[in-house]
Amino acid sequence: MTHLTHSAVETRKIAAELATMLVGGETIALIGDLGAGKTTFAQGFCAALGVTSTVTSPTFAIMNVYTVSPLLPQGGVRGRSSNIRRIIHLDLYRLKSAREIAALGLEEYLGQPDTVALIEWPEAVDGVQWNANVTVRLSATGESDRTIDISYERGGNEIFIGDGAAARG
Repeated sequence: MTHLTHSAVETRKIAAELATMLVGGETIALIGDLGAGKTTFAQGFCAALGVTSTVTSPTFAIMNVYTVSPLLPQGGVRGRSSNIRRIIHLDLYRLKSAREIAALGLEEYLGQPDTVALIEWPEAVDGVQWNANVTVRLSATGESDRTIDISYERGGNEIFIGDGAAARG
């Protein structure tokens, strides 16, 4: 499904709508060039689920872990997602190898029924393929305009590394 947005507020709203459809355990691939709106999308996603801390790009931290507040903030909407207690936000842009990904300890998070993983730049490391449940492709079409294409995959919570060996969360 393709959405057109004309502001960061509209981009966050689309993310919030997606967030309310999830039940926990999902992996979401966020794909787009620098400045396409991946972090803005993550902000709307996290806010809708009740994250009260500031959501920032994990470009330098590589991984941010956000706790979902059991008390829903004003304007938050949970829907089916009431089991979600953590959001893992990864930015793989700076990683160079499957070994660096393995060192993150993602098996503790991926596929857990109380966790959702948002992965920016999932295609960044050669030889690593994420089996995402949802793929969100963002592209800037103007200063504030974005095209957001959301596809739902059969996927799971596996990471295929190199020779096709799968690591499960």
